[in-house]
Amino acid sequence: MKRHTHVSIMGTIGSGKTTVARLLASELKFQLLEEHFGENAFLPRLTWQLLEAGRVLSDARDPLWKKGYRGIVQDVPIQQDVFSYAKAQHVLGNMDDAEWRLYQKIYRSFEPQLPVPDLVIYLETSVSELTRRIGSRGRGYEQKIPANYLELLDMLNHKWLSENKTIPVLTIETDGLNIVRSKKAQEELLQKVRKTLT
Repeated sequence: MKRHTHVSIMGTIGSGKTTVARLLASELKFQLLEEHFGENAFLPRLTWQLLEAGRVLSDARDPLWKKGYRGIVQDVPIQQDVFSYAKAQHVLGNMDDAEWRLYQKIYRSFEPQLPVPDLVIYLETSVSELTRRIGSRGRGYEQKIPANYLELLDMLNHKWLSENKTIPVLTIETDGLNIVRSKKAQEELLQKVRKTLT
């Protein structure tokens, strides 16, 4: 594994992004960057989230190495914020065409300055499994998420993955992988990530 590695965890709501990010941060001695962005339907909020994500990511890299971390693990890549969460709001009509163009313009304006992940880990999860997990973890604000919204996010994630030609992606099937409770599943995931990084 090279020094100063930057890994981002990508997946639809309920795929286990935060769990995986925390696991990797602990086991690989990476700095954890947790971002809870992209689920608000309003342009000002989405725009603030975009700018804040860029600021956090840009500011984080230099000091991290001085603290002894081997790298960064980010629980949502900014690309997913832009091309999945925000784009879903445009598709659903919560952002009109002018707002979507403005949002993209803001993103493009600072995209060249953003660090690019060395690896995106995509947690591939079926919509039926996402629905089951969301129901079982009992977060009130998630219980009203309709299946068609999860399907839209899943489709947009796959669209970005198919168009991405620059960032290496490790896809991990998670339907049968209980990363939350199973040490064996955690070791299996860590083994795949370590192998890819080395």
